[in-house]
Amino acid sequence: MNNNENGPVTRLNTAQFIEGIPAFLGMVPNESLVIALFDPQGTTGPFARLDHDNATAVVALDRLMAAAESADFNATIAALVSIHPNGDTAEETLLAATRHAYTLGLAVPIAAVLLEYTAGETFFNFPTAESGELGDILASTVAVLGVIDGRAPIAPSRDALAAELAPAEDLGVLFERQWDARQARAQAPEITDAANLETLRDAIEAPRELTYPEAVAVAITLTDNPRARDVALYFSRNVAAVAILTDAARKTSGYARFTILSVLAAVAYAHGYGVRAAVALDAIENGVAHETQIPKLALLIRQVVDHGLHAKGVQEVLEAGRNVLPEFGFTPED
Repeated sequence: MNNNENGPVTRLNTAQFIEGIPAFLGMVPNESLVIALFDPQGTTGPFARLDHDNATAVVALDRLMAAAESADFNATIAALVSIHPNGDTAEETLLAATRHAYTLGLAVPIAAVLLEYTAGETFFNFPTAESGELGDILASTVAVLGVIDGRAPIAPSRDALAAELAPAEDLGVLFERQWDARQARAQAPEITDAANLETLRDAIEAPRELTYPEAVAVAITLTDNPRARDVALYFSRNVAAVAILTDAARKTSGYARFTILSVLAAVAYAHGYGVRAAVALDAIENGVAHETQIPKLALLIRQVVDHGLHAKGVQEVLEAGRNVLPEFGFTPED
């Protein structure tokens, strides 16, 4: 019997899926990484809740896939949701799980982070580079119960699910580039940051657009190293910086896009492009970029931008960057 005969096909968007997690677990998933597997028709397979630990996430995915195989369940899709009050912890575990899911041949249309599981909380979904708010958790839980019972698949096919939830291009590669850039910087921060800043400087001077890998690597350096941000702002004396950073923001997503937008806001103000800077700031403060990073960067950039309204403030920003150039192997003449 066709399961769809019991009711119309229901497509759950990202918010509805996250809101319906208690239907899978029978509990509120705070401080948890939730993993659910689906077949090409959107039927629910094995699922699990675990604590935030990269190695545990990898093992859990392996075990879920083994469980699916033993049950003759054709798992082709994984949905991952990371809930933790520390945004960095949530994102790091999510990236580890996402990367491993790709190695298992799974599509990952949902890989979302949020600080707390409650109505009104903002989430960010990496594959679609979109944010939203949790709504009626009870209503969505009821909808997901229908999915679990097989009456209403999330989408009629894997292709339909991918088209609905993952419009961005080459997501698996982008995830791996972002992950690899963070790992490279963790292993050799001084060398990596200097190389990435040199890439940014050369692109601005050419001028040329950054490639995907370059944009992600530069973004990781700017995110993790405040002094590197000062140097990037110093390089922005060249007016081509606005176009280069704008293009880089379009190419990246999530954590990386947020940082580039942050620097772009300050750069745009420094060059007198008030409207463009305001757009970048709105994107940051309204959660279009990455909500969990706002406490770290948006306030800082807001202060820089406010100073940028005055010539003295712009000069102070440029002087700060000039003073730390030697730390990355540059001189003012560079």
